[in-house]
Amino acid sequence: MLTPDEKKRVSIDEAIYLSEDRFNEPKEIFKKICTIIDKHNYSESMNICDIGCATGEFLYYFKKIFPKSNVTGFDKSNSMIQLAKKMIPDGTFYEGDANSEQSLPKNSFDVITMTGVLSIFDDPTPSIKNSILSLKKDGSVLISGSFNPNPIDVILKYRDATSTDTSLKSGWNVHSCHSIERIIQKISPNAKFSWHDFEMPFEIKQTSDFMRTWTVKIDGKTSLVNGASQIVDMKILEINI
Repeated sequence: MLTPDEKKRVSIDEAIYLSEDRFNEPKEIFKKICTIIDKHNYSESMNICDIGCATGEFLYYFKKIFPKSNVTGFDKSNSMIQLAKKMIPDGTFYEGDANSEQSLPKNSFDVITMTGVLSIFDDPTPSIKNSILSLKKDGSVLISGSFNPNPIDVILKYRDATSTDTSLKSGWNVHSCHSIERIIQKISPNAKFSWHDFEMPFEIKQTSDFMRTWTVKIDGKTSLVNGASQIVDMKILEINI
């Protein structure tokens, strides 16, 4: 059962993902994630699960790079799951909550990915724990998103001041690297983890949707920003069990 806040987040995501065709223009972060996975030399038939898979755009790209892989997607939106099934007929897709211990099968995947998902949760612990417990031995979790290099956790609520909808929305929390590392060590003391920096290789222009990121130059670096005046410090967290 989704909370009212989670229902709002799903509605926002559906409005974006179901109205756009992103399958033939993979995100740069997808390419970076696949490069990291490729270095592990998993078998061609590796099992991968993408948590928060939306319409399956990452797994669609993943199958192009690793065509013999077995892909599983997991999302709260039934509408997006149905499109993912259409785009990837040989994939397996589930509707459910990544924070529920009953949702993901244990010891089942070589790789688990979460792209832009962790920022939705005020408490990232359950989804990280479930991901780690669902890995096979020597598996990897790859979590991409915005993380704070400073030891400060930011829980953000926002609203569009020009809209008649005055409700507060979520989805742009910024958990600190410090807190994430502490969570991992508590869940799996022997796990190894590393951070991969990510920088957009090209310019993204601002659109009429102020919460869609665009690029600016800060100290010579191409940085992502959004309408909440956040500098979106994109990183990929790699956890190896």
